[in-house]
This record gives sequence, C-alpha cells and structure tokens, in this order.
Amino acid sequence: MNDSHPIEDRNFDDLAERFAKNIYGTKKGRIRLALLGEDLVSHIPELYAGERSLSILDAGCGMAQMGCDLAGRGHRIHFCDISMRMLELAEGVAEAAQVSGQCAFHHGRFQTFVEEKGGAYDLILFHAVLEWLVEPKASLETLVSALAPGGTLSLMFYNVNCIIHRNAILGNFRKVMSGEYGGYSRSFTPINPLDPLEVESWVADMGLSVIQKTGIRVFTEYMKKDLLKSRNYEDTLEVERAHCRKEPFASMGRYVHLLCRKGE
Repeated sequence: MNDSHPIEDRNFDDLAERFAKNIYGTKKGRIRLALLGEDLVSHIPELYAGERSLSILDAGCGMAQMGCDLAGRGHRIHFCDISMRMLELAEGVAEAAQVSGQCAFHHGRFQTFVEEKGGAYDLILFHAVLEWLVEPKASLETLVSALAPGGTLSLMFYNVNCIIHRNAILGNFRKVMSGEYGGYSRSFTPINPLDPLEVESWVADMGLSVIQKTGIRVFTEYMKKDLLKSRNYEDTLEVERAHCRKEPFASMGRYVHLLCRKGE
C-alpha cells in the first residue's frame, strides 16, 4: 500500500509535538491566528459583545487556541479531535487559560460525533482539517448539518494553488506537472490540498453563502526563512493584512479562510 494515500483520515498522534513547535509556536502561526481572529471579529460581533453565550463546535480542534479564547468570552465550546494526543494538548491550553468549565472534550471522528450527538451550533470552527480527510466533501456535508440556521462556519483549508506556485518558483517542474500534490507519511503537506474555487462551489451547494474570503500568509509563505526572520512580526502582519482579503492574493495563501453563513 502507498502510505502517501491513506485509507483513513489523518490522525496526528505522531506529529502533535512537532505541530505545537513548528506550526503554532512560530511567526507564521501567530499570523494565521491573528487573521482568523480578525475575520471573526468583523463578521460575528456577537462573539465578543458578551450579550449571550453561543454554542460552538471546534471540529478537529488541534491545540484549540482560538476555541479557548472564545470560551474565555463566555461561550460554550465542544472540542472534538481524532488524535488523543492533540486533545490532551488542547485540554492543557484550556486549563492554562482557566476556561475548562466552558469546554467539553470529545475523542473521536467529528463525523461520528455529529451523527450521534446532532446539535445546532451557532459557530463551527473547522481549521486545517478538510485537507487531511479521505472524503472531504462528504465530511463537510456532515459537519454543515450540525450548523444552526443563520449559523456561521469558519472553514480554513490548505490551498493547492500555494503548492503549485511554490514548487514552480523553486524549479520543481516535475512536481508541478505531475498533478500529484498530496504529502507523504509524517509530512506537514496534507493528503488532499484543495482548490478554493472547488470548495466555494461545495459550500454554495450546501446552502452556505461566503461572507468573507481571506488568504492566510499570502506573502510570508513564499519568503526565504532568513528574510522572514529578519522582519518584525508587526510589519509582516500589516503587509499581509493589507492584501489578504482581495484577489488575486486571497486565492494564493498557504491557507484560504472562508467564513460562511447558513440561510435562516
């Protein structure tokens, strides 16, 4: 069997510590969280108004930083992850933030959790998960079924355009022309990097309207490591922020964030 094409959704038990260090604990990780947070602030003001508690599902929660921040604002958060190790790290983040009382942690596939528990969530966070699934569209449909009428889906996924662009400018033409863009075992490149236009068509077919499209790391993903390191975080974020929500840049980031609203 070719392990670059697993028959099961990716479980990150074996990569949890590397993710914590290389994804969340970097300048790139800070930029990612900052831009996601700005989208939520701009389009879901009730998250931060403190007027009522919302019901939120963080599906494939990872270390749950954003969900724990929202729990600290009085919202009730359900965290679900197939990786027990990632869920343990998330519980640690919740304890450190003193928000454990607002959180419930569920180990297992989010698809199974939704099918068994149902629910009508005001907000579903689905960040950097879709591209690791064997059946991304069907899994997304299952998740959307748990979204309340008028609710919001925060969907961030790994952008195949970024893989093509990066490999082309590095001269990896064979990779570009092969059409095979999935990663290998223990790689941070996902099994199903996605085309933003295709995902946008999916969510439209599911009765969702896109209210914000944002490219996450539209410039920093292409910068040399030494150059990126030499630039301070504030300036880097400012440049990203100035361009990430307009085309063509919104479709060129490492990730694309679609903030989607379900019809009433």
